[in-house]
Amino acid sequence: MSSDKIKDVQHAGEVAADTAREELEAVKAHIERLVTQHIVPALGRAGGKAGDLTEQAVANARELADHTRNDLAKRTGNRSSWLSIAISGVVGFIIGRLSR
Repeated sequence: MSSDKIKDVQHAGEVAADTAREELEAVKAHIERLVTQHIVPALGRAGGKAGDLTEQAVANARELADHTRNDLAKRTGNRSSWLSIAISGVVGFIIGRLSR
């Protein structure tokens, strides 16, 4: 090969490398714009929604716990009062029998 052809091939290689580098930079800039304009705001909104859902879930759990506690108190409150009266009656009967 002559030196002119070698120089032409080298020059063509350099031009191709420069073109590829410029295209890669353009793609990189485009991806950065997409991330900045679309993905970051979407992630921010998703984080906000997740926070809202977490707060709502905690509020629902507290409400459920309150209802359960109140329901349990109502159920055991009635039984415990009748149970207390029955135990007092039995104890009173036994003490009365023993004191004769």
